[in-house]
Amino acid sequence: MVLGLIYGSVLFFPHGVRVLAAYLFGWRSILYLLPISAVYAGLGSDPGITVDERLLASGSLVDCVLTFEVFSRFYFIEREYLSVSMDWKTLILAGAFRALINAILHYTLDVTDMRASGVIFVGDVDGFAVVLVVSVLVFRLLREIS
Repeated sequence: MVLGLIYGSVLFFPHGVRVLAAYLFGWRSILYLLPISAVYAGLGSDPGITVDERLLASGSLVDCVLTFEVFSRFYFIEREYLSVSMDWKTLILAGAFRALINAILHYTLDVTDMRASGVIFVGDVDGFAVVLVVSVLVFRLLREIS
């Protein structure tokens, strides 16, 4: 291991895709994203993949949907979040909470240390924010064109 090397990314775009897919498709998003999540985690290609890494790869999809479900049950977000337009601040709240859970899981499962878990949190939040902003701009442009 290289001294000072941190496991993580300052802009982790897949987190943004997971959150938006969970918002748009609910539980179906797990089926849609599971193949790419498995490839990203190296399942099938690397025999050295641990159970923790497999758990993180599949669990990240499940707990993203669970975040929306729990938030809707406690009325933090709209009850029928799949059928109504959601405020962008609510999406940010769900994405940030999901990033926090992801960082905690990485640390709890001994995949990373505390410092790297912080980088994972920042990368997830930043990546989600960039994906959200780009999505909003692209859809505004498409709406203006048509």
